[in-house]
Amino acid sequence: MNTLKNNTMEEIIRLNMGNDKPKLEAATFIFSQEANCMDGGDMEELAIHCKSDLGIDDSGGCFYVLETKGWSIDSPDDLNEIFERINKTLINQINK
Repeated sequence: MNTLKNNTMEEIIRLNMGNDKPKLEAATFIFSQEANCMDGGDMEELAIHCKSDLGIDDSGGCFYVLETKGWSIDSPDDLNEIFERINKTLINQINK
């Protein structure tokens, strides 16, 4: 089985073309965490929508749309970890 890390985006697109399996067009990931101590809420929620004009499978990736009413982070690394989780999930889906 081919993996994304072994192929360029062009190769992934070529591998997916002519495939009769259903294609992943878009995805939404919803994260939740306890609210920060300053704003006084119970929970914070972050939705990240992954979209592509050609569909995720056909383009081999997506752009990200963030939606939240409040999401607290301690450092930029917190967001990097979230995007790494999303990308790992998408890579696994593309390689199925």
